[in-house]
Amino acid sequence: MTYQRVFHKKVVSPDGKAIAEATSKVIVSSDRQSKTVQSVSTTVNNNSSSSSSSSSSSSSSSSS
Repeated sequence: MTYQRVFHKKVVSPDGKAIAEATSKVIVSSDRQSKTVQSVSTTVNNNSSSSSSSSSSSSSSSSS
């Protein structure tokens, strides 16, 4: 059986615009192997616009 948990966070400015979003997903299978996927996206809106994003993933296993 596989278990999955997703965390999502959004930062919103007082005028309702999204400034940043982050998502983290953890997947664990019954054979004790896990995988973590993270994604971060930021957007800054002033007189000039800029945006950046990054993502990473890792996996590990545990034996007993």
